[in-house]
Amino acid sequence: MFWISSAPANLMLLGEHSVVYGYPALACAVDQRIEVQWSKTDQQTICIQSELANFQFTLDELKAFKNHPELDHPKLRFVIHALKAFARHLNHGLQIEIISEFSSTIGLGSSAAVLAATLHGLNQITEQNLSNIELFNLGHEIILTIQGRGSGTDLAASLSGGVILFEPALHDQKVSRPANIQKLPETISQNMPLSLIYCGYKTPTAEVLNQVVEQWQAEPEQLKRLYALMGETTKQACQTLLDGKLEHFYALCDVYQDLMDALGVNDKTLQSIIDLMRQCSGIQASKISGSGLGDCVLGFGNLTDCSETVKQSMQTFTQLNVDVTSLGTYTDFYRN
Repeated sequence: MFWISSAPANLMLLGEHSVVYGYPALACAVDQRIEVQWSKTDQQTICIQSELANFQFTLDELKAFKNHPELDHPKLRFVIHALKAFARHLNHGLQIEIISEFSSTIGLGSSAAVLAATLHGLNQITEQNLSNIELFNLGHEIILTIQGRGSGTDLAASLSGGVILFEPALHDQKVSRPANIQKLPETISQNMPLSLIYCGYKTPTAEVLNQVVEQWQAEPEQLKRLYALMGETTKQACQTLLDGKLEHFYALCDVYQDLMDALGVNDKTLQSIIDLMRQCSGIQASKISGSGLGDCVLGFGNLTDCSETVKQSMQTFTQLNVDVTSLGTYTDFYRN
């Protein structure tokens, strides 16, 4: 018997940076996917194959993970940590193959997608019957273990599919609440054409977050106010989507881009792409998608009715075709 678990790529729509500090975010799943193929083996070994790396170890080594630091493979950390989380429920070996429809070097949340697909597959294989929010909480713990920080918005989008409002968990002296994932109506997903342009380079999110902290270390109160304004903008944008006021939503997306610029995560290349997009009548708004200082620019609408000059300028960059998908993570079972 073998299994296939699949998870979609994801995009941040609004809420970058501020979500790390407890404010809401809007994100979506898109139609490129990562697939994990599983097959049971009689040997007590786990063999992982992917474009990034091939790796093999025993089930006993996995269950005694703390005694085997060599298992923490730098290119397969999310998969291995997910396996570690379910290790006590595994009593047989596994052959695992990871197949991706998109590159890990572009801003489509490959790490979160492979984590979502792996967690969902293991949940089904081991018959643990964890809910999506339980899988999210487990996955978020893995993200924090590996990266040190991260809201998990991308993981939530890959698990759920569609457009989501994500509210991170808060535990401080004033507020204590669990993480919340609200999937917005499918009509919103169906009426949200997206255009994505990759600038050609990316700065790791953790590095960007550290740069922001250093840049604002002399003005911590101003930074808090900026995050609060970003959070309020996201909240209002979500409400305009629910109310069907798309023009207001697009205006708030442009406002959020201005806030990202004020935060200091814009650069000349990203701004040039934003300016090019805004010259196309089919684009209603454009902004950085992700932490910034590289990666992608997201346009709400289609790259149509652009001048020849704009089209030629855009050829310098990589255009990615993405559509919002309502389909989240799933697992199918097959018999040989």
